[in-house]
Amino acid sequence: MTKKLTIILAVVTVLALAVGVSAIIVRARSIRSFAPCINRLRQIEGAKEQWALEQNKTTNDTPTWSDLYPYIYLPYFTNRWFTNGVPVCPDGGTYTLGRVGVPPTCSLADKEPNHKLPDKLP
Repeated sequence: MTKKLTIILAVVTVLALAVGVSAIIVRARSIRSFAPCINRLRQIEGAKEQWALEQNKTTNDTPTWSDLYPYIYLPYFTNRWFTNGVPVCPDGGTYTLGRVGVPPTCSLADKEPNHKLPDKLP
């Protein structure tokens, strides 16, 4: 009886570990999916801020992609990240610049909440 109980406990423990490891793997894959999008949004936001400072723009002004090219670190944005000269999300979304002071957005943010910049602290 004790031997059977030990075997059952061992099997339950192994199954619990397997479930825990699979949950970690699933989470890691989802993070890997949206992290490049967040990084690109941060790069675009920084380029907008630099453009606004150097061009004496206000929060009512909206840059174009061609305005931001001098401020985007191009080795970071390789050719596979551009479609028709505009950076694209690695998951297939498109970026919208918006006004200065408003964070850029990814078109996947409505479906995938992780495809947006986190709110800034006050």
